[in-house]
Amino acid sequence: MGQRVLGTQPAKLLTLQVLRAVAANLVVLQHLNQFETKYAGGPIPFVQYGDIGVDLFFVISGFVMVAVAGRDVGTMQFLSRRATRIYPTWWLASLITLGIAAAFPGVVHGSFEQISMWRSFLLVGDQRPPVIMSGWTLVHEMYFYVVFAAILALRAPPLAGVVIWSLIILGVAATWPQYVMTSPVLQVVTSPLTFEFIMGVVIGVLWLKGRTPYAYIVGIFGIIALMGTIPAHYYLIANMGSIMESPNYPIWRIFLFGLPMALILYASVAYERSASSRPPVFLVAIGDWSYSIYLFHFMVLSAVARAVLLAFPDRGALASIILFIVGFAACNIAGAVVYVLFERPTLKMFRKSQFVTTALRRVSQQKDGYGWVRNLQQLRLP
Repeated sequence: MGQRVLGTQPAKLLTLQVLRAVAANLVVLQHLNQFETKYAGGPIPFVQYGDIGVDLFFVISGFVMVAVAGRDVGTMQFLSRRATRIYPTWWLASLITLGIAAAFPGVVHGSFEQISMWRSFLLVGDQRPPVIMSGWTLVHEMYFYVVFAAILALRAPPLAGVVIWSLIILGVAATWPQYVMTSPVLQVVTSPLTFEFIMGVVIGVLWLKGRTPYAYIVGIFGIIALMGTIPAHYYLIANMGSIMESPNYPIWRIFLFGLPMALILYASVAYERSASSRPPVFLVAIGDWSYSIYLFHFMVLSAVARAVLLAFPDRGALASIILFIVGFAACNIAGAVVYVLFERPTLKMFRKSQFVTTALRRVSQQKDGYGWVRNLQQLRLP
């Protein structure tokens, strides 16, 4: 096997985009199941576990952080890229949601009166969910970014950084549980779901070093584990009540869904390095749209479900089938439209900004602690 320089990784991992497409549409299916229950023929078995797409998103995020840092960017540039990736489309979706709520009271879920708008728009932990309920995952994402930026700024190798981070999480949760219970920020900081992100970081480091052995076996084991945990979870809920109501559910979730998803990610990125074939173009495209799909799918499903209810007031099987097919397709189409018309142009605009680029380059030229990246890039591994 030939030599490989670690600094020359592909610009885009296509299998990663496919996994993003899968993750986004799993979440769509999970919420589509809720609308099926409310507006059509009833719930769809097993589709309720579509929220495992969130676990896949978290693992992917950890991997991406290392891949971004592995391209030798500075702390400020790292944070700027993450902020311009997350905030503009989030703000657009939030403003549209607020506009719909103002124009058509009662259409959007719940009331916004007790929501802290600044916390929602900046994705800071709060007692109530953000304007868009699925934004709770983005609160965790922003927390991940800040912590990883701190790891970079402190010149810590990523694995050492996440080990220390894990110890801090466990220490805070064990020492001050009374403060964690009353502080929404500490609840985010000490969330067990953070360990899904850490799994992704570990996979990212292994991938950067070219050390991903037994990928096929690991991937098969991950798929089998996932196929086993979903029916097991379904059985537990059917016979013992929802374990989702347990305060220990996030810990259960890591082992039931997070770990299998991490194994599947490990196998997928390792496969792409050695595979000669490319994944289907349309799946890669859906992966590009995944963030917009995730943010806008709930309002799209709400509109489609209400239209189906108007057309089929008696509900029934036909209404359920139409809602499922049209709703699923509409979410992906809406994500594509938002991506093409807003998300992609906005990203290009920020990245081409000469003022921001120049300022960040000056900061990055300072000695700000990325020696571990350069050391990695100087190694040649088989």
